[in-house]
Amino acid sequence: MIPDMSNFCIYGAVLTSLITTFYLYIKYKHKYWSRKGVYTPPVHWLFGHFKNCIMQRTSSPQMLADMYNSCNESVVGIYIFQKPFLIVRSPEVLKHIFIKDFNFFPNHYFASKRKNDVLGSSNLFSIDNPKWKYLRNKMSPIFTTGKQKHLFNQILKISENFKQYIVDHLDNGKQSTINIKDGASKFTTDVISSLSFGISTNSFEKPEPEFFVRSRTPFILSFRGAIQLFANFFFPKLNDIFGFTFFGKETEYFRKIFSLSMKNREESGYKRGDVIDVMLDIKKEKNPDFEFEDDELLAQSAIILVAGLETSSVTISFALYELAMQPSLQAKIREEIKKKIGDDKLNYEHISEMKYVNQVVSETLRLYPPVPLIDRISVEDYKIPETDIVLDKETAVFASVIGLHTDPKYFTNPFKYDPDRFSDERISDMTPGTYIPFGIGPRTCIGMRTGILMSMVGLITILREYEVSINSNYKCEVNKRSIFTAPLNGVNLYFKRSPIVH
Repeated sequence: MIPDMSNFCIYGAVLTSLITTFYLYIKYKHKYWSRKGVYTPPVHWLFGHFKNCIMQRTSSPQMLADMYNSCNESVVGIYIFQKPFLIVRSPEVLKHIFIKDFNFFPNHYFASKRKNDVLGSSNLFSIDNPKWKYLRNKMSPIFTTGKQKHLFNQILKISENFKQYIVDHLDNGKQSTINIKDGASKFTTDVISSLSFGISTNSFEKPEPEFFVRSRTPFILSFRGAIQLFANFFFPKLNDIFGFTFFGKETEYFRKIFSLSMKNREESGYKRGDVIDVMLDIKKEKNPDFEFEDDELLAQSAIILVAGLETSSVTISFALYELAMQPSLQAKIREEIKKKIGDDKLNYEHISEMKYVNQVVSETLRLYPPVPLIDRISVEDYKIPETDIVLDKETAVFASVIGLHTDPKYFTNPFKYDPDRFSDERISDMTPGTYIPFGIGPRTCIGMRTGILMSMVGLITILREYEVSINSNYKCEVNKRSIFTAPLNGVNLYFKRSPIVH
């Protein structure tokens, strides 16, 4: 039977029409920023500016940094597939959007918006204003100077286990290779579990305790986990389609831990001024304007736990790596520890005196910002000051922390690890709004001081007793699949016992 050629022609015409329509639609979508007078780098017709991320050649934060570096404009328009996003380059525009005009940009775009994922959508980081402001005011007292002093004593006790971890990994006291990222993660887990859930853990035990193992779930970079992080940052509504949740299968475990901690604290009546106490106060308050379900209360403990675990452990690990790379800097920090502490027991007052240790932490956060991008979403149309650019309501705005932190316009020789950038003599030269490892504006990380404190104690604990050096058998690379800054395969360094006071 001879096929009817007319049908082939009709099908071909329809298919050609559909392909053409789809192509023209994409081209139209990719003209969004040009219609607004915003510069856009060359764009792939399908992937937008996300092609290298899809191919796993680079990470999403590095892609934003690359787009940041593509021009000298105050803002850059980009596309992830066909969705438009704005990158802010100018510190002045950054200060307007994130600080001065906060009422236009009070909320994060990066958040788990899944309705059934209360832990992901109702925590202090992702919750929208005005509920955010209420929670922020309630939780701020947890991080006052007085509370930090109390927490310091707990950190000091936990640091003893951290020291023992290193001893246990030394080969008869000789120089040995240690994955310090593993030890630092256990150290920060034990500190943050106390602050966020009001419980004592010892993550250094063998086998690893259940709390430590389960708390790693949000950081496991499986294929599904990578998609979930991508969705959270750029397409939150995908969470509804894929069924992503904050703690996944571990949710019920943390519900039980939280419920038990709340019950024990309420029965004991003991006030520690931590997250559990604040959640109890909120529960008893029964504020008619801001009602919280049990999972919404748990969400606050969960976000403090997750935010605190990796940020400080990554900072400690990369700081030691850089100090191993530059022995002269390591000698300088050890000399300060020797001079300021000697053979005395470390106390809270010492921390404020350790200027160079603080500089090392600050410079590490500059080169290795744990959260390498920050975001907001507009709640109204917004005209960028001193431009003709008008952002539509619900436009997602990003600041590339990596881009700003490594911009030669603001940091001389930006890829050089130089803690003296933060010395008393040079820090005043820094342009405001260009150093933002903990964010900027009213939604700056609430645990910033705690993170710095943990990092400083961790570094002092190690460098007081050990010298670290590079092991050429291991590469220290940043994970290209992760949205957060993290080492690909840990940070493996040589450790040699060398107490500063013999």
